[in-house]
Amino acid sequence: MFQQHLDFALLFTELEIREFYWKQRAFDDEFVRWANTFDLLLIGGGNYFELWVEKSATGTSIDISSVLLKQLSVPTVFYSLGVDTGQGYSSQSADRFRAFVSTVLDRDDMFMCVRNDGSSKALFEILASSDAATIPIMPDGGFFAGRALAVKSEPRSNVRIIRINLAGDMLDRRFNRGTTHREFLKELADMCVGILDSDTDLRIEVLPHIWRDLSLIAELLPLIPDRYLRGRISIGMLNPTRLGLTEFLRAYSSAVLVLGMRFHANVCPIGMNVPTRGLLNYPQVGLLYEELELQERLHDVRVPDFSRKLRAQSIADIENIDTLRVKYAGVNTRIMQDAGMVLQKMNFWMHARFD
Repeated sequence: MFQQHLDFALLFTELEIREFYWKQRAFDDEFVRWANTFDLLLIGGGNYFELWVEKSATGTSIDISSVLLKQLSVPTVFYSLGVDTGQGYSSQSADRFRAFVSTVLDRDDMFMCVRNDGSSKALFEILASSDAATIPIMPDGGFFAGRALAVKSEPRSNVRIIRINLAGDMLDRRFNRGTTHREFLKELADMCVGILDSDTDLRIEVLPHIWRDLSLIAELLPLIPDRYLRGRISIGMLNPTRLGLTEFLRAYSSAVLVLGMRFHANVCPIGMNVPTRGLLNYPQVGLLYEELELQERLHDVRVPDFSRKLRAQSIADIENIDTLRVKYAGVNTRIMQDAGMVLQKMNFWMHARFD
């Protein structure tokens, strides 16, 4: 996307954000000195503006003090970041985040955009509307991952696979009202059986993104009769590194339908024109579908008897797969247009810095 829309050739030196989470690095003097040796600093691609981080100077995972922010002289892009209020926030975190964003917006050597997961809505909740309105929405990078790695939507005609992603983290928040996670799993197990009974050519693969997803999958499997587990249900590969990315995308690209609980379990297949149904138990997924105008394809799994409607509509989706792929192609056309407009703004900003 950068090659397509920016007039600058970018050579990347990567730094893993989790090294900061694991306390192997910090946003300290050493980081600022290192960053200032480059032409451009890009902090991007994740949910780094979570506002529950009480001890952070910014109220977020990007814990850089106002003093160090002033010393950061390299032109800086905060790129397609998630502003997440789903885990709550304090007035202190909100105040610190407002001060941080105000500093960024006041500096002509800094550029900020947020991703299309309801982050703009969260900005209007936290910031002054005049500030929130100036921050553009850049579609998440997961929409373009399949295209970047030349992974196309290629369902195999002889085996039609529905892929399901379950999020095993934050269960106390995901199921904090209505249905418990065990009640959810019982309904999901019954739904899987009903879907498989509707068409003998169908298979189901449950696809984990992180190890905690496996713990929820392990609770699901005993609820499904053995005759289905041995022949028609499988567990997808878990390799949450760069080496596993291509296979991860291929798994979603070859699905006839994806039922996704995680944000990227929806974003990545959508970006490859694979029909999805969002399993809602965390705000980001619901807000994503709202921004894409796909609300009718969202299912709140905290509501008792959610599976009845989800089963019927999933079966109908498979019968109308070609029509759905055309619909999703239209969604991706809009996503590409939105991305192009933001990257044009970024390109203009870079020309002002580097010409």
